[in-house]
Amino acid sequence: MNRWIEELAHRIDTGQRVVLVTVATTRGSTPRAAGAHMVVGLQDSVGSIGGGQLELRAIEHARQMLADDARHTALLRFPLGASVGQCCGGVVQLAFEPIDGCTHDWIHTARLHAAANTPWGRIVAIGADNAAMQTRVFDATQFDTADGRARLIAAFNDRAVAERAASVLAGHANGATLAGARPDGSADWLIDVTVPPELHVVMFGAGHVGRALAEVLARLPMRLTWVDTRDDSFPPTLPSGIDVRCTDTPLSEVGAAPTAAVFLVLTHSHALDLELVRAILDRGDFRYCGMIGSHAKRDNFEQRLRARGYTDTTIARLNCPIGAPGIVGKEPEIIAIAVAAELLQLRGASFAARPAQREAALAPALNRAFPNA
Repeated sequence: MNRWIEELAHRIDTGQRVVLVTVATTRGSTPRAAGAHMVVGLQDSVGSIGGGQLELRAIEHARQMLADDARHTALLRFPLGASVGQCCGGVVQLAFEPIDGCTHDWIHTARLHAAANTPWGRIVAIGADNAAMQTRVFDATQFDTADGRARLIAAFNDRAVAERAASVLAGHANGATLAGARPDGSADWLIDVTVPPELHVVMFGAGHVGRALAEVLARLPMRLTWVDTRDDSFPPTLPSGIDVRCTDTPLSEVGAAPTAAVFLVLTHSHALDLELVRAILDRGDFRYCGMIGSHAKRDNFEQRLRARGYTDTTIARLNCPIGAPGIVGKEPEIIAIAVAAELLQLRGASFAARPAQREAALAPALNRAFPNA
């Protein structure tokens, strides 16, 4: 979930002034990781940096900045011990960015990256008089190739900043860090990286369970495409961020899904369920294929699939019934929570080796970009 940029855009479009609070760095035990965001207005706040006294103090400071008409990004350090009243015991550094109409350009660029579901980042000047104009947005997909990394790193004009940006991007997850140092030891730059959700869920079926599941998944770090043949099955109002597809050819949505997609099949028709499952199994490059149903439905589908030539190895990739074990109940809301819990366990399964791989490939790119450093 990366809705903070949409929240900023909405505030700017409606003429509001807010402060964007970002967890810039963490050390030890902390309630949220670096890269968490919270948007603070004069009367409300959206998002969270961890709750508790840390969040209350951050909101107080952000609102004081609004009252003072602050114009530059500030960095504050919060030890999470007795002074803050939280038992985590770690240390958090928070960046406070005043956001107003002057930030429209970079927010617009960031929204384009977010809408395209591509990884992107931004470099924010700390303490500059005109920090809004010194926020630079970059396309993080360039780090997927050595030449792209070299071009992007060279654009930073600072190897230390480039190394920190690359380090955050190597984790293939949302993150933030600080780079550079002025004579007083404080940081010059906040590097803030936003990565699209790892899981792309393609869900077929807008019945009772589908509607309950859409409500849950829309609030989780997942991208959801929701497919049904019946336009009146979708609720009149939808949670934000859902890509709804009403189509007479749902099988085409199987082919249109990205590699490593998560498929959920829960339509109103067993015949359609079977055709969808066959199309998904035929693709083979999915992360997960799940179908709602009982053990009896599972047995029935196994027989049908074997009759059509599918091997036991292929059939074993069909998950039915779906949902994390131990969560009992047939109510749509309970099923939705059980399925969401199962899907959350998939996160990170295929990316464990990526940080090491990217770090290993990074050094040559840095050396080409900064041969004299």
